[in-house]
Amino acid sequence: MTKYILLILLFTVLNVYGYEYIFNDRCINELYFIANTEFSRTDILVEKDSMGIILRFPIKNPAEECRELSTETVNNLKKIEQFLAKIENSVIIEVHTTDEDSVERNKLNNWEIAAVIAGKAEAEIRELSGGLGYDRISSVGYGEFFPVKNPPYNGGKYLNRIDIIVQCNISGE
Repeated sequence: MTKYILLILLFTVLNVYGYEYIFNDRCINELYFIANTEFSRTDILVEKDSMGIILRFPIKNPAEECRELSTETVNNLKKIEQFLAKIENSVIIEVHTTDEDSVERNKLNNWEIAAVIAGKAEAEIRELSGGLGYDRISSVGYGEFFPVKNPPYNGGKYLNRIDIIVQCNISGE
């Protein structure tokens, strides 16, 4: 009983001080189930995360994506935008790149390439949706500074990737 009272107090304190985004099993599990169904026949990987769910897909050539988003990337963003249109959760677009070869060709470092791709991905989703407000979506390029977890277990895939994090908050939205 004491544990439950402490948890309720913790949630109340976190919510009062503006820390609204905390682990919410119900929201995460529901979104995970819906997203798995939605993206089951695509190359978009759905994962649970403490912030919500992650919709992840690979970037085959970061240098080229930096110049212009590939048809494959745009198609994945279209599928994700259709999913986002059905929900009201906030979204963070993260881009991760580790392709050293692209750095030489572009004269940009990985972080710069990731930041450009993140901006283009956010602009593409906004253009497609028309209704995804600036308060619901943000983007960031991490470059090589936030590597994928467990790369040996996924065959080294998704080192160059776009992660779209659909956040869950305490109210379950």
